[in-house]
Amino acid sequence: MYGLSVLYSIRVVSIRSRYYSSGRPKKLLDILAEMPKANSARITEAQRQRQFIAKKSEKYGPSTVYLQVLGSGAKGAPNTLYLFTDQKRYLFNCGECTQRLAHEHKVKLSKLDHIFITTKTWQNIGGLPGLSLTLQDVGVPNITLHGPDGLDELYNATKRFVIMKDMNVTMAKCSPSVDFEDNVMTVKYVQLGNHDSLFPHKQGVKKHKHEAVSPEYEEFIHDDTDYYNKHQKAKNPKDKPKPRTIDKDLCKKKTEKVLADLQKKSHCSVAYICTLKKRLGTLDLAKCVELGVKPGPMLGQLKSGQDVVLPDGTLVLAKDVKTPDDPGPVFIVLDVPDPSYLKETEFQAHFDNGHNPPENVPTLIVHYTQPDVFNHPTYRAFMAQFGATTRHLVLNSKNSCLGSEAVHRTQHKLHLLDPDIFPLLRDVSVPAVWNAQPPAPKTNSPVRMKGLEELKNKIALAQFQNIISLEGAGRGDGHAAMDDGDSSAKLEVLAGRTLTMFHLRPKRQLDRSAEPKLHVQDYIQETMDVDGFVGSLQQFRRLVDSMRYNKSDAKEYPKVVFLGTGSCIPSKTRNTSAIVVQIDEDRSMLLDCGEGTYGQLVRFYGPKKVNAFLRTLRGIYVSHLHADHHIGLIGVLQARRQAFEEVPEVQYTPVYLLAPGQIVSWLTLYDQQFERIRDDYTLVPNQCLLQEPHSPNPALTAAALAALGAAGLRTCLVAHCPNAFGLALQLDSQHKLTYSGDTLPCDELVRIGENSTLLIHEATMEDELAEEARTKMHSTTTQAIGVGRRMHARYTVLTHFSQRYARLPRLNANILNDNRSVGIAFDNMQITMSDLELLPHMYAPLQLMFAEHCVEMELKAAQRQRVKEKRATAPPAPGGLPPSSQASPACALHTPKRSRERSKEPSPTHTNKRPRSLSPTHTHSDDDINDNTRQETPTEQAKDKHPVEKDSTTNVEDSNVTDDSVGKDVKANSS
Repeated sequence: MYGLSVLYSIRVVSIRSRYYSSGRPKKLLDILAEMPKANSARITEAQRQRQFIAKKSEKYGPSTVYLQVLGSGAKGAPNTLYLFTDQKRYLFNCGECTQRLAHEHKVKLSKLDHIFITTKTWQNIGGLPGLSLTLQDVGVPNITLHGPDGLDELYNATKRFVIMKDMNVTMAKCSPSVDFEDNVMTVKYVQLGNHDSLFPHKQGVKKHKHEAVSPEYEEFIHDDTDYYNKHQKAKNPKDKPKPRTIDKDLCKKKTEKVLADLQKKSHCSVAYICTLKKRLGTLDLAKCVELGVKPGPMLGQLKSGQDVVLPDGTLVLAKDVKTPDDPGPVFIVLDVPDPSYLKETEFQAHFDNGHNPPENVPTLIVHYTQPDVFNHPTYRAFMAQFGATTRHLVLNSKNSCLGSEAVHRTQHKLHLLDPDIFPLLRDVSVPAVWNAQPPAPKTNSPVRMKGLEELKNKIALAQFQNIISLEGAGRGDGHAAMDDGDSSAKLEVLAGRTLTMFHLRPKRQLDRSAEPKLHVQDYIQETMDVDGFVGSLQQFRRLVDSMRYNKSDAKEYPKVVFLGTGSCIPSKTRNTSAIVVQIDEDRSMLLDCGEGTYGQLVRFYGPKKVNAFLRTLRGIYVSHLHADHHIGLIGVLQARRQAFEEVPEVQYTPVYLLAPGQIVSWLTLYDQQFERIRDDYTLVPNQCLLQEPHSPNPALTAAALAALGAAGLRTCLVAHCPNAFGLALQLDSQHKLTYSGDTLPCDELVRIGENSTLLIHEATMEDELAEEARTKMHSTTTQAIGVGRRMHARYTVLTHFSQRYARLPRLNANILNDNRSVGIAFDNMQITMSDLELLPHMYAPLQLMFAEHCVEMELKAAQRQRVKEKRATAPPAPGGLPPSSQASPACALHTPKRSRERSKEPSPTHTNKRPRSLSPTHTHSDDDINDNTRQETPTEQAKDKHPVEKDSTTNVEDSNVTDDSVGKDVKANSS
């Protein structure tokens, strides 16, 4: 529970018999089989309503159309473009973090029907798995993918952790001879292929042979357990499949043929020439009346452009009584991997050459083309042929905008507590704004007002100046007006930033007014205005100074950096699971790697220094196969390779991937069908790190330990899903770190983590939701703390919070009264071993910092208790069953947020729960969905400056996550 001061201040794996007996996996699978399954009635109804609205609008052309940048394509950011119309929504490319940025900036994707992908690279498709799950949960019935052939194979490759049961994903046939057309626009596909490349050494166009999976991983590849079929019995690991007679040569030939076809398709690019449908001009009724046109069919004829003759013989011209028709602007989306891919003949109908109609010349061309090709003379000459009236919007790695203001807002507040534990982020791509006349502090005392104002301005100015000095050279984007040498035309090149908008209808203009900015003074004032915070902060700072003074010999390493501390879905406050362990200056390791991990690294270390960190990354540990723990892996692997290519003199070595062996299935399919990644990692199955007798690959494990710089490493099975593991890492002779992953309280974890210096344990839910936590196989805060005490861990840091606790988890009052060893993890928090003793003292000022959130959580807890008591005293139902038997405790005590938003009254009978712990596959529970309804306008998207942060699970106005985001406020979750 929160303190009184706040209340009053306002895996899916076959298991080898040598590791376990057959009883353990069978027992776990039996528990999973008995769990309640999802009820899709809500999703069905949402789909029905959506289809009705879509059909109703088909007869009309859109009146408002604009393109909006979600991700700029900068290092660590997605390169995502959003096409808004007042009828439908479209997406061009979908990189990692797309849904997180959409959450924050209230970009509504719940009306999404079509996603256009230019090339099959992770930069363009990394956000599709998570976004698809979210769209499914909000009732999107169908999504159509447009792009290179084989794009839909992504869903086959991710089928173990992306379950598409309520949404159909179809692949459009992108043929040059057949255009896509709906009531909004017509899209012409232009397939760009490789011809005599000018860059023959580029990795993207290399051919590679299929490499068979190592025999030691065969059992992981062929595992076919259905974890959703409760009638399927658990397999006995001693039972071996009967050998089948197979013509190996025939299979090999077929496999090589299929892979050769896929590789050809993988390297092509699809450009899109989009033409909006014509919109008739507006009829001026006053002029019609003046000319004697009476109500009736003639008005319709005039609106459609036909001249009419009145009964008295008067000729009324349509052009005299209506505004001109909008012929429909053209925009082109282009991604050219190599200049040799260009086919100028496909675009010549849109060149500004004096022969083509003016309406055929594109208003805008969006370039995903990377800088080395974009700056090539051939490409620049191609751009110049569109003329000076065409603008060019660039979304590539030359940009710098990462797009999030919210992460800075939280970090500036936490920075007040301790600048070492919460350093300011080195992402300087979001400009800071200084208000020369900030609002006065909220207090009635003139003396206190003056003191607070001086303190606030001093702190804000220091942080503002710190931002300016961090990486001055990193500010800005590398695009400007481009003067082509062979033409007198000066091309207007626009660097894309998050929320850059280009309006296509009714007006055609660029709009940068909604782009995010930092308001440091506002962040500081929001915090300093809370009653009691200044005094609590001063007390904490004095305590910190005294503790650090007494430990002048503190060492910088080992160090732990928390990159993601939320569960299931990335929100603007907490990203999905990822933790950096820096063992020494030259060696580091990642614990889990959720979506957007690379972007978090760029924010924390800065675009200039992130590559230096990546070259120290020796190992990546994945605890289990839920998507929120490993979907960011490919992005990190690719960024790490690029970091080594930047320094050729440093020898490249694959990273050690310590993960459930079944991950090899997903990685192998991606390697064969999309991009080459097999040489970027060396897989060490977590099953091989249990350190039982006759453990396989002892030499590989020893090599991994030597590379990591760790003295010892051990895993154990934990109680979450099949093949979920906990980890104990002996950093050196003095420090031991244990990481729980996702789990219920687990005896095995206590055993391997005994006497740890630091236990990092998941604490997804508060104590009063213990039954829900048990159902979803997660821990509560008190359970996590209890595990730390049982293993005699010196300190315990809680992480992996449900997004309903995006600011601060709710701790038990008994813990608060005797807290000497427990800390709360935040994104972008770094701690050394000597900092651990400070963390327990941090909770009091944190409660005041997020006071309003804490009060909201207490009110919700009180409401749950009243509902529980009311149900306990209610008369039995007609069937004679007690009230408690008519709904599960989890459903009774926690309702989906979409219901809470509408009624503020928990519904005791709502049972649309989807436990995501049924398997390592990942589907969102209804608990993750907030069906707020909110009118979306460009102006409103720019408004995310509410002066006090509120609990996003109960306030529509909260800027954290809302329905106007990808998943309609995917917040309170279970992984």
